[in-house]
Amino acid sequence: AAGLAAPGAGAAVTAAARADAFDLAGLGQQAARTGNPVPALSRELARLVPPDAAAAVHKGATSQDIIDTAAMLLARQALTAIDADLAAAAAAAAGLAEAHRDTLMIGRTLLQQAVPVTFGLVAAGWLTGLDEARGALARVAASRLAVQFGGAAGTLAALGDAGPGVAARLAAELGLAVPTLPWHTDRLRIIETGAACAGATGVLGKIARDVTLLAQSEVAEVHERGGD
Repeated sequence: AAGLAAPGAGAAVTAAARADAFDLAGLGQQAARTGNPVPALSRELARLVPPDAAAAVHKGATSQDIIDTAAMLLARQALTAIDADLAAAAAAAAGLAEAHRDTLMIGRTLLQQAVPVTFGLVAAGWLTGLDEARGALARVAASRLAVQFGGAAGTLAALGDAGPGVAARLAAELGLAVPTLPWHTDRLRIIETGAACAGATGVLGKIARDVTLLAQSEVAEVHERGGD
């Protein structure tokens, strides 16, 4: 689309880039020699396309461009699935909060009995945590998942003046944001994605621990619904 490859090269590369066309075990073995699978993958992909399209394979990119961009695409898939599960958990917590808004129970501090509360309040606390975790994941998904395309040293020099335009086209095709600069050495996007997931895990762990404590035989204030 940017005019840097032979006409039809893009379609030829797309047609050849099928997972079942590659020896994944072989790629894994070759990856051990270079520290990542991209060099072997790009060589094999160039072999699979017509000769006049081979020059379009991996043009201007470096291995980390491919790995980081793939990580962003995988993160997007994961965040979508995680949010769906968190939304279901939040809906369940909201239902418990409404149904048990007047259901009295013992409040506890450091596992010791304290003043009375309602189970609805406990469930509302779960709901608040889940909503905040979903918000953090949504912010990451909306603003921190960016394409990586900088070439060997982050300059896209191999593409000349067309480099920024190619990066923007790639981002648009993949549905990722365009970063201000290539982020080869700036790992905050990865860190923030992991931190948001860790926050969600913490919220879920809190709920799970509450349930296991309240469901103890000696306490028996909650129990799992069986059979569904």
